[in-house]
Amino acid sequence: MPIPRWVTRSNRRFLNPVVLRVATGVGPMAVVRHVGRRSGREYRTPVFACAYRDDPTGPVRVAFALTYGPDVDWVRNVEAAGEFVLERRGVEYAVDDVRRVIGADGLRLLPGWTSAILRRAGVDEFRTGRLRRAPGQPAAMMGA
Repeated sequence: MPIPRWVTRSNRRFLNPVVLRVATGVGPMAVVRHVGRRSGREYRTPVFACAYRDDPTGPVRVAFALTYGPDVDWVRNVEAAGEFVLERRGVEYAVDDVRRVIGADGLRLLPGWTSAILRRAGVDEFRTGRLRRAPGQPAAMMGA
């Protein structure tokens, strides 16, 4: 069960501006930079991002739990564009190959403590994407 809409609106207006100041340097926090599907304007949204690999030689991917559900602007914008930029600890990553993942398949992509909390909260929808270093960025990846 996603977080109620009124909380989403309140957080976007009051909490997100504060979180954006520290999001790229704290734990699993990151910032999704996306372009509005109608406005063409660039937006920045704080998220929890967890890197993983499907197999040891495969590409690094990133998973996001949709705690507010799939009907939020940043998810719609990312799906419409098919790509976005992820900022984390001063490094930008290009993310593409965005996929929808649901239920246990999504929970297994996240660390155990995170999965346990999300399972109890009823979060069961996720998005993943292929993570690539953005042009001109250092080679460090997100820990996968």
